Amino acid sequence: MDQPLFVAFLWHMHQPYYRDGITGACPMPWVRLHASKDYLPMVKRLEAFPSIHQTFNLVPCLVDQLEEYFPPLSRSDDFLDLSRIPAAQLTEDQAHCLIHNFFMANEERMIKPHPRYYELLMKRGRGSIDREEWPRLLRRFNSQDLLDLQVWFNLTWVDPGLRNQDSRLAQLEQKGARFTEQEKAGMLQAQLNLVSQVIPAYRQAAERGQIELTTSPYYHPILPLLCDLKVARMALPQVVLPEAIFQYSEDARWQLDQALQRHASMFGRLPNGMWPSEGSVSEDVVALVMDAGIRWIATDEDILWRTLKTTRSASFLYRPHRLVRQGREMAVVFRDRELSDLFGFVYSHWQAQQAITDFIHRLGAIHQQVQSFKHPALVSIILDGENAWEHYPENGGPFLTGLYKALASDSRFRCVTVTEFLEQISIDQFESLPELFAGSWIESNFATWIGHPEKNEAWTQLVSTRAALAASVSEPVRKSLGMAEGSDWFWWFGDTHISQQASVFDQIFRTHLANSYRLSGLEVPTQLKRPIRQSEPQTSYGPMALIHPTIDGRESSYYEWFSAGVIELTQVHASMHHGTQRLRRICYGFDEQYCYIRVDAKHQALTQLDSWKLEIFFTPDLRVWISQDEAAKIHVSASAPSIDPLPCALHQFLELAVPQGLLNLKEGKQLGLTLTLFQKDQQLEHYPQNGVFDLMSSVSDSAIQAWSA
Repeated sequence: MDQPLFVAFLWHMHQPYYRDGITGACPMPWVRLHASKDYLPMVKRLEAFPSIHQTFNLVPCLVDQLEEYFPPLSRSDDFLDLSRIPAAQLTEDQAHCLIHNFFMANEERMIKPHPRYYELLMKRGRGSIDREEWPRLLRRFNSQDLLDLQVWFNLTWVDPGLRNQDSRLAQLEQKGARFTEQEKAGMLQAQLNLVSQVIPAYRQAAERGQIELTTSPYYHPILPLLCDLKVARMALPQVVLPEAIFQYSEDARWQLDQALQRHASMFGRLPNGMWPSEGSVSEDVVALVMDAGIRWIATDEDILWRTLKTTRSASFLYRPHRLVRQGREMAVVFRDRELSDLFGFVYSHWQAQQAITDFIHRLGAIHQQVQSFKHPALVSIILDGENAWEHYPENGGPFLTGLYKALASDSRFRCVTVTEFLEQISIDQFESLPELFAGSWIESNFATWIGHPEKNEAWTQLVSTRAALAASVSEPVRKSLGMAEGSDWFWWFGDTHISQQASVFDQIFRTHLANSYRLSGLEVPTQLKRPIRQSEPQTSYGPMALIHPTIDGRESSYYEWFSAGVIELTQVHASMHHGTQRLRRICYGFDEQYCYIRVDAKHQALTQLDSWKLEIFFTPDLRVWISQDEAAKIHVSASAPSIDPLPCALHQFLELAVPQGLLNLKEGKQLGLTLTLFQKDQQLEHYPQNGVFDLMSSVSDSAIQAWSA
């Protein structure tokens, strides 16, 4: 009889500590909104499938913020306060803030399905709004528009399944428009009622044995960097570090110890496992975790391959590993990156049943592989449990419900918690891992949090504060410093990720540091009053001059694409790091005859696909298909059957020349473009997420002519 394949889902639930540690003010709503959209439904969905056991990771500072909405603190957040103001009483500044911020939701999945909400978005406009346009824009919105916007922003951040289960919310959704202040108040209270159910629901699921609860360092810092910032050089030897190196392993120990205490007070027992923030590990961290009595940790598979100095192997990936250090022992599980990233970045574009069938097929193939193993096999699927679902139809409900049903009815698979699996296998049969490679689950390095001048400046501010307060670190000061050590502030510095709230993250980080001085009775340094983030990164810009590239897929000269327009695709995904993202950048430009397109890709990730096809769509109706067969030949076709294959080449990158006559370019008009990557007719990546990229298309544009002269 075949041995079953054990499957461990670990959902990571995390928000940084947004509140001002002194005043309690909270400029961001994401704890409250994700609670009603993700935290509660993720655990409630399991009630219908008692055989599906899963592991959930709740970061302590998230737990704190969930509780703070209720007595004895009963705190609010700025967005909730703004939602509560009667629409007719909103000041001009408050209306401005409402219109600016209350469309922060996935347009395709959370706005467009609701006609009134989408109508309000169209009234506002999708793009950024110039300052001089705001007075005119505000006049478009009457009090009823603003009231409906207050309702819809909060309502769409409630899971559709939970909306249907609450008669007040279901009636509001059905009504759709012309809400009353009384209805709004009832809706906001219903949402807070859902928030209040989150912690009890997880506690109940753990008590009935269906889920395992784990923790992370208290304020979600990158522990290896707290211990010694120089550890970043293991993966990136040339990384530029700040002059003052942060080296406070006692801070890392404090973050761990406080997390364990908070977890035990909330859930009645210490956790067996831990997800280190961002899967970040190092030998220093291993020692601290062992000291804390943690039985197991998890991280990304690439850490395993770089630790073992080997390539991917199912026999190594699909089992726990043993760490023995100075007579102490701990287990490590490594996530299957491909399967995990399918949930995070790919399946949201597919029909639910199609995605479920694909996933079960992949698990079935692994099940066949492991039959020759001498030990039970474990597939670890680990990812963020909150951000992915806004990209799915109906917040991922049909997909997850269908998936759990398929897994529960298939005898080949057993969904277990990590501890359940470890209790039925002896890891003593395995050799201890050698020195653990220091890195995170993002490209197995720490570049997301160190190296960019803005990130380094943040570390400089942190180490200066830490050094200045070393002699007066009381518990309130220690907590304020801990808040500033969180990973998210460094995530949003630099040009890796884009958020319209990036400046707010900057302000919160500096507030935590400034509060450390205030709580110590010291004057706040002037530099903490100046933003670290100097400017928003430029994600795209138009051509500066005509270009004349050679279509050979190579950089024939440094200057052939120098004057091209650029669209940075790595910054299209705003809040989540797209670990499997293969397409990186579009460059484009013109000469007198052609429109030139260059697509830069993550070459290794692209070549690992069995087969792929790239569609470049030019508005209004020209589609160019570029595919690669086993012989690595390039084929190009367009919608018009009489068109000969277009000049195209792939080597270092893909280059394409499209005759301008095919594009139907008109003076002063924008050329729209979308880019889609397929594998065997399954969509893997699509840019932009909504709408089209508007390219500067007029080759007689005065600016280009000036540069060309």
